[in-house]
Amino acid sequence: MKPVTKEQLAGLASLVGATREQEINCSECAVFAAEFAERQLAGLPLDETLAKVEDHLAVCPECREEMLLLRRVLESGN
Repeated sequence: MKPVTKEQLAGLASLVGATREQEINCSECAVFAAEFAERQLAGLPLDETLAKVEDHLAVCPECREEMLLLRRVLESGN
């Protein structure tokens, strides 16, 4: 097994530091993704649930990629 690099440890520490007491999972994030993207594009404030979506996106690259795709679709529809 290869030793862990300093960069990997720093990345892990960053993810741990970004965790919250009450988080949502990927499935829950997907439920609120469209509302989150629409509010974000419109510059509207996020409620508590949508703030949790934002927190999840900060630590989940898969959901973040899905959100980027959704935003592109929404932006192209305007």
